[in-house]
Amino acid sequence: MNMFKDKKLYIFLFINILFFGILIKMNYSVDTYLLLASPKLEYVREYLSSGRIFTTLFFSLLGLIRTPGVVMYTLSYLTGILCSTLAIYELNKILDKYVKNKLLSILLSIFLIINPFVIELWLFIEMGIMMFSILAIVEAFKYFDLYLDKNNKKYFIISFIFMLLSLFSYQGTAALFISLSLISILYKSKKSIKNVFINTIKSGLIYLVPAIINYIFILLLSTKRVGGTLTIESIIDNIFKTTSIIFQGFGLYPKGFILLLVIISLIISIFYIIKSKYKNIAILNIIYIFFMVYIFTLAPNIIQTSDRVAIYPRTCYAFFSYIGIILVIVNKKINYKLLCAYLICILLIEFLVFTRIEINRHIVNNNDRYIILKIEEKIKEYEKSNNTRVTKLAIYNMERSIKFYDNIRDNINVSAIKERPSGLAAYSLLTERRLEYVESDNNIFNNHFKNIRSNRFEMNQIVIIGDSIHWYLY
Repeated sequence: MNMFKDKKLYIFLFINILFFGILIKMNYSVDTYLLLASPKLEYVREYLSSGRIFTTLFFSLLGLIRTPGVVMYTLSYLTGILCSTLAIYELNKILDKYVKNKLLSILLSIFLIINPFVIELWLFIEMGIMMFSILAIVEAFKYFDLYLDKNNKKYFIISFIFMLLSLFSYQGTAALFISLSLISILYKSKKSIKNVFINTIKSGLIYLVPAIINYIFILLLSTKRVGGTLTIESIIDNIFKTTSIIFQGFGLYPKGFILLLVIISLIISIFYIIKSKYKNIAILNIIYIFFMVYIFTLAPNIIQTSDRVAIYPRTCYAFFSYIGIILVIVNKKINYKLLCAYLICILLIEFLVFTRIEINRHIVNNNDRYIILKIEEKIKEYEKSNNTRVTKLAIYNMERSIKFYDNIRDNINVSAIKERPSGLAAYSLLTERRLEYVESDNNIFNNHFKNIRSNRFEMNQIVIIGDSIHWYLY
């Protein structure tokens, strides 16, 4: 195939390995512990009830043949590298039609897939399917672009099918399709607001109908993710909450970094407007891009009303496509060297941030492992001395425990042992000891833990009585 003779494919592969190579060594998220420690991988039902059919199939098939956890992780990781590489490669082929400079086209393709919030997608064992969802979006965009070119309904249907594949893999990336479709819409609508409107409706159908199908599928299996009553107040509250968290960068980036990127993009947009022959259309283009990317990034969070809903970088992944789409639109009016320099700076900062986060993930995993193995060592000594078997676990101070280790405050790398039931899953996976949660005992708390004041793990936080461990979380 010609693709394998194209040097750019291997450049994109190298970039992915550069950014995410450290993650080839197995690491654990909260969900990874829960999945691998569950009997016969029963945790996959959680993926199914979330509308993620392909994630469920992936792990169910591996579970049926009793695949070791490290092999599951490695297969998912390699799938992620492959899908991310192909997504950038396929996107680059499309952008080459719209971006006059090849280096800028390459950088934009990399940035639109490996953007500042993508790192969280790589920290889950299902990373391979998550990255497949992005590849499916790029394919959906490719066929939507062909549909606008040739007005052949076949391409519209193929685009629709790829969006179904994406949404039934992972929903948090879906808004990227709307962002990418703006490129085709604005370039091919021939400065006609009517054409922009019509083509927007078409792209909206490709996005919304599969999203509704996926939503109905989730409702048929479970309502726990879609509970509550939608009100104007909840919508407004979620808009402000999501916007605030995005601009804070979820604690991943230095304060003001996200705002700075938006301001620079705004300045670039102003220069684009000044240089444009049709200034009114240029202004409308910029407003249209921001509005569409912003609304469709926020939409999944805006409509959530359940108390269990939280906002994460992975659910706001599409937000940073705003910068990439702006640069595609303005690239013929602005010096390409300046645009390339801007993207290179962002990608360098991303690389440094990603590397820090990935190292922190391994540090957190090692700290969790150390604590669990120290506790297990104490349990074995107790069992040997008392000729008994420890089978129960009571937790104290969980609601006020510190979720992060010292000097790790990136809001992604939380300690699994500080949350229920992931703490139990981690203990089971690392020691092969099955423990049962029991209620805490006020007398034991008053006698052993009441006066503890510590911000790190110490053995006096562990008390073993009878067949039960009593664990005070600092």
